[in-house]
This record gives sequence, structure tokens and C-alpha cells, in this order.
Amino acid sequence: MKKLQRLTLILFVLVFNSCDKETIEENITKDFRDQYIGKYQVQEKIRSYGAPQCGIPYSRERDTIITVLYGNTDSTLQVLGREVWLDSSGYFSAYHYGLRLWNDSIFSYFMNGGLGCGENITYEGKRISDKP
Repeated sequence: MKKLQRLTLILFVLVFNSCDKETIEENITKDFRDQYIGKYQVQEKIRSYGAPQCGIPYSRERDTIITVLYGNTDSTLQVLGREVWLDSSGYFSAYHYGLRLWNDSIFSYFMNGGLGCGENITYEGKRISDKP
């Protein structure tokens, strides 16, 4: 019986000492969202559409800065006031909304309105800081 206990102890020590602790710690602390977090310099474009009763059509463009933050769960991001889940290619889509994050770039599209009137809003730009 003592031989079995000794053998079990030896195997236990060998298994845990053979693990690469740095790799384990790196995998635990690395968050896939880190590559997207930060401030982005973007060009915002707003274009209205609709029937004559909607008023005079308008179009605006401006440069602005938006922030991408960690979301409320371990797999989400906060972008332009939305909680998003990116797929493996950096895409998110929902009804009338699309988002793509890649290579420090961002593209966001939103269409709002109703009854024949509304706006198309796009944000397109590059990350300028990895600090929110």
C-alpha cells in the first residue's frame, strides 16, 4: 500500500512540475478583446433619406473620437453604446446594424427611422490609442 501511495505522489509531482507555468499564466491573463480596446479616430457620416413629408434631406460629416470598452460579460465589447459579440472575423451584426473591427480599424453602420424616413450613420477609422 505504501508503494502505491509513493508512486501516486511521484506521478503527481512530475505532472505538475512539467507544466510550463508562464504559458498557463499567459493563457489565463490574455483576453481576446484586448486587441480592440481603445480610442478610435473616426469619420462620422450621417445621411437622411425619405419621402417629402420627412423634411429637407440632409448630410453631415465630421471627425470624432469613439471609445471601445470591455463589455459586461467576458465575451462582449461596448461600442457606440451597444453591447456586441464579435465573431472570429471581428464582425457583429443585428437588425439595421453592422460592425467590423480588424487590424486597428473600425467600421460601423446603423440605419434608423421608420414610415419612410430615417438616417444612415457610418463610422470609419483607425485606433489611435489602446487606452480607453
